Amino acid sequence: MLPEWLDYNGHMTEHRYLQAFGESSDAFYGYLGVDFEHAEEGAYYTLETHIRHRAEAKVDTQLWSDTEILGYDEKRIHLYHQLFNSAGDLLATGEHLSIHVKGSAACPATHGMLTRVERVYNGRAKVVAPEGAGSVLRKALANSRLRQD
Repeated sequence: MLPEWLDYNGHMTEHRYLQAFGESSDAFYGYLGVDFEHAEEGAYYTLETHIRHRAEAKVDTQLWSDTEILGYDEKRIHLYHQLFNSAGDLLATGEHLSIHVKGSAACPATHGMLTRVERVYNGRAKVVAPEGAGSVLRKALANSRLRQD
C-alpha cells in the first residue's frame, strides 16, 4: 500500500479498496481472455459493487487478492474478491456484478468466453458462497447459476 493511499486516519482510504478490486477484476478478466485493447469485441463492465471492510491496511502493507465466480449467465458474471495482507489477514471483500458488452450494448458473451467462465466456476464448485455474499446482489442474478449452499 502506497503512502498516497492513506486517509486522514493513516489507513487505506476507502476508494483504494475499490481500485484494488477493480484491478483484481481486470486481471481475472484477462485470465478469462478478455482483450482490453480490443474491448469493442466484447468485455465485462461493472454494474454494481458491494465492499465489506474487515480490517485496516497501513502503508507498506503488501496486498493480494483471491477471486472466484459466484454465479453467471450468458450476459452477467458475479465475482467475489477477498483482499489480504501478506500475513493472510482478510482486509476486505468485494462483490461485483458485471455485464458483458460489445460496442456499447449488452450482449451474450461468446461461446468460448462462456466455456472459460464455466470451467473456472466448476473448478471451484465445492466452495460454499462466503458469508455475506449475495446480500446485495442476489436478486440481480436470481435466474443465473448462483451457489445457494
